[in-house]
Amino acid sequence: MDIQSKIDFFNSKIQQTDKGERLTWLDSLTKITYRNPKLEYDAALRQTIDLAIDLDSLNFAAKKVADLIGFQNNFLGKPKEGLKLFKTYGEKLNKGTDFGAIGRMYLNAADSYYYTGDIDTSFEYYALTKTYAAKAKDEQLLGWATMYTGYNESEIGKFAEASQSLKEAATIFTKLKDTTNMLGAKNALAVLYSRNAFYIEAEKERKESILLIGKTNRYRALTNLYYNAAEDHKRTGDFKEQLVNVKAAFLANSKTSNAFLIKPKILAQLISAYCKNDSITEAEKYFEDLNALYVKDESEDLKQQIVKAKRILYFTKGDYKNAIKYSAEFLSLQQNKKTHLGDIVASEEFLAEAYKASGDDINYKKHLLNHYTLKDSLSNIQNVKSLAYYQTLYETEKRDFEIENQKANISVLNLENNVLNLKNRNQNQLLTFGSLGLLLLFGGIIVYRSFLNAKKREQTQQEFSQELIITQEYERTRIARDLHDGIGQQIILIKMKAFKAGNNEISDIAYRALEEVRSISRDLYPVTLEKLGLTKSIEQLLLDLGKNTDLFVALDIDDVNTSFNEIESLNFYRFIQESLNNVLKHAQANTLVVNILKQSDGIKILIKDNGLGFETNEKSIQNSLGLKTMAERVSMLKGSFAIKSKTEEGTSILVQIPI
Repeated sequence: MDIQSKIDFFNSKIQQTDKGERLTWLDSLTKITYRNPKLEYDAALRQTIDLAIDLDSLNFAAKKVADLIGFQNNFLGKPKEGLKLFKTYGEKLNKGTDFGAIGRMYLNAADSYYYTGDIDTSFEYYALTKTYAAKAKDEQLLGWATMYTGYNESEIGKFAEASQSLKEAATIFTKLKDTTNMLGAKNALAVLYSRNAFYIEAEKERKESILLIGKTNRYRALTNLYYNAAEDHKRTGDFKEQLVNVKAAFLANSKTSNAFLIKPKILAQLISAYCKNDSITEAEKYFEDLNALYVKDESEDLKQQIVKAKRILYFTKGDYKNAIKYSAEFLSLQQNKKTHLGDIVASEEFLAEAYKASGDDINYKKHLLNHYTLKDSLSNIQNVKSLAYYQTLYETEKRDFEIENQKANISVLNLENNVLNLKNRNQNQLLTFGSLGLLLLFGGIIVYRSFLNAKKREQTQQEFSQELIITQEYERTRIARDLHDGIGQQIILIKMKAFKAGNNEISDIAYRALEEVRSISRDLYPVTLEKLGLTKSIEQLLLDLGKNTDLFVALDIDDVNTSFNEIESLNFYRFIQESLNNVLKHAQANTLVVNILKQSDGIKILIKDNGLGFETNEKSIQNSLGLKTMAERVSMLKGSFAIKSKTEEGTSILVQIPI
């Protein structure tokens, strides 16, 4: 019996029966038409759901609603229809007892919100899915919700959180031996790295994934992996490899059951790759395929791919007027859809290049400025939020803080126990050693006086060092103001006079001298402290360090503005500044992690690099003026200061300041 004959048979049975028996035949019909639009799977499933609700079979209905929402989202590409279904049935069905089925319904509803651009609501629904997954003890459902949460976190720039979610999901799927979803999590990690220019790490994740796939028929995963590899090669300017990988993505996608879903995206990438490889004829051929899809379904997603393809085609042909038109339209579509900031950065650059090629210097500079402004914003997100790849390092160092505190508490407890034990032993032995105690008493007094004198000398030395630091800061501030208000103003006058006289050479020299004076003034006294406050000043200091050096800087900082007065804030800032200078001068590191955490028992600071390191001992610290100054600044804040370092293993500075 062929499929159509079976369908006819089941339909006749459905017409002849009612209630439970009819529901059974409807269920059989949905199974043989499963996710096949041509066989009216959608209609059969809706009938099944309505009858199940009438018969109060809420658990059964919840499973079917989850299937139908997923079908609309992932097979028909109609998430708005998926949302309508959830709003129609969701409230009725969340009263059931099959928490796994309800959880899957919420999961697919969350996907619908995500696909329609409502990321905030999708977060809420993924969280609800996790709750139902826990109730149902459904590990796979938990893995899905965790992975999709990671997708969302990546979209809105929460890179560290996204990393943790995706790694957690990969662990769940590995435990379940669910290779397909494990690949999904790893591919998402690769995308996360790529978007933040960590191409080596992204390539590593992709290669591991391709090895896992082997000779299996996981063509959807392969499609995503090759497509994202093509994107990376495009960003790095390797257009030949871009073309190789997008061709591989196109081939893999053609072997999937729902190839039409991302075919437009791949076609647009193919058009771009052929244009970049000077094969305009091939590019136009694929544009015809893309346009044919758009004629059939004029959706917003297809429109975006059409416009994207047109801009590169016209640019390659030298028709810069149309290249500008479609570049501006593509940028507008991205902004309206709240596309990832990194993609908007690239679009601003493309539009700037189109204006430059057309000879419009004003608009070229305008959009180039937009490009760099957004790029700086993206860099700030990367540094302040901390990139996913280094999250494990963060957590490790945070645990180090706790371990150090535990060790300190244990040491104090042991000392108290030792004193108590000593006291008990002394009481027992008092009579025996009484005379000896009298003899030792005078020696003890002498030792105690020596201890007090040493303590007094140490305190005097510390007070002198701290007074010296205060005097230095006063002098720095005075010199900074003199430079800014005196010499700086004189140089401005020279620059203005030279400019009016038409002497551009002297004007340029004066401008460079003014910038140097301002730079020296900023180093002597950080004006950002007054303008931005302590927290933002430290963020800016680290952002500038990341932009102006090859050092990757990862920052996790709580708001500490209200914790210190003006003088303490300056000392705190100077401590961070001097720590960074030490890293730049001596460490030869390529990664720097800075954690400033405000907790109930005080502020905890970790500054860690992966540089050369050194063997720490009292002598090495005493011989380093920089380390001594840093220690003094922490002491002025009534904090504790410790260094952990080893040759070739980097250096960690651990500080705790009571508040």
